[in-house]
Amino acid sequence: MTLGLDHPLVCVRDLDAARATYQSLGFAMKPPGMHPWGTSTALVIFRRQLLELVGIGDASLLDGYPAGNFRFGRHVQTHLAQREGVPLTALCSEDTDRDAAALIARGAHCEGRIDFGRDVVRADGTPDRTATTLQIFTRPGLERLGILACQQHRRDLIEFPEWMDHPNGAMGFASATILAARRDQPGVRDWLAVLHGADAVYDTDRGFAVDTGSGLWRVTDRAGAAALFGPVPEGLAPDGAPSVVSLDIKTRDMALLKSYLATGDFTHHQIGDTLVLTEVDRLGGILLTFCRAH
Repeated sequence: MTLGLDHPLVCVRDLDAARATYQSLGFAMKPPGMHPWGTSTALVIFRRQLLELVGIGDASLLDGYPAGNFRFGRHVQTHLAQREGVPLTALCSEDTDRDAAALIARGAHCEGRIDFGRDVVRADGTPDRTATTLQIFTRPGLERLGILACQQHRRDLIEFPEWMDHPNGAMGFASATILAARRDQPGVRDWLAVLHGADAVYDTDRGFAVDTGSGLWRVTDRAGAAALFGPVPEGLAPDGAPSVVSLDIKTRDMALLKSYLATGDFTHHQIGDTLVLTEVDRLGGILLTFCRAH
C-alpha cells in the first residue's frame, strides 16, 4: 500500500454546488470542513481512499502552513483561476519520512512537510483530533501532477463506517486517468517511475499504466481517451497540460448507480462494461467512470 492511490483533490469553484452534485450521484458525503490553510473540503470516504472536493473557504489563510516555498492554499487558488480539475493527488504513506527519503534518492524534489490536524467529535460525544503529515513533491513542467505523500496517523477518525456505505454502491478507485499528449508522455512516465519505481510501469495499447498497489494510473493521449471514454468533451483539460482527467470508480452494484444517474439526469454512456459520465462542468472539470467491483 505504500504510495498507493489515496485521494485526488478535485478543485472546484463552488464547493456547495459540487457537493450537492456528488450527493445526487449517490455518494454519502460528510459535512464540509476547512483546512487550516484556508481551503474548504468535502469528502467521499472509501476504505483507505477518499474522493476529496476542494474549494477556497477563507482566502485570508491561503499563505498559511508553508512547505518551503510551496503554499497549499495558493496552489489550489492558482489552478482554480485557470480551470477546475485535479492539480494535486495524495498517495497513501505509512511513514512519510521514509517515503520522502526514498523518493528524493530517486530524484524527486520535495517542497517540504506539513503537519496538521482537525478537532472532531466521536459518535459517543468524546472530543478527539485527527493528525496528518504531508510531504509535497512537484516536477517542473508537470504542474498539475503534484503529489502529496499523505500519512493519516488517526485513520480511525476518518473512516467512519456510516460514511463509507454509499447508496450508489461505490467502493473506491480502480484507476485515475492522466491525459497527456504523446510529446509529454516521456516526462510523465519518468515522473511516475520516480514515484512508484520503474518496475511498476508497463505499456498498454493506449499509452502506459502504473500499478500503485491501490489502483492504477492510466496515461493516454486524446485518441486513446476517445477509445476509453468515447468522444472527449472539449472542456476536458482544454489547456493541454498533462493532468488527471478521470476518476474510475468501482461499484458493487451497477443497477444502484444507474438509478441515481436517471434521477439526477446525468448524461452518460456505456463503453464495454464501463459507464462514463461526461458533464465536465458539472463534475468539477473531470470525467467519472464506474465499473463493477470484482
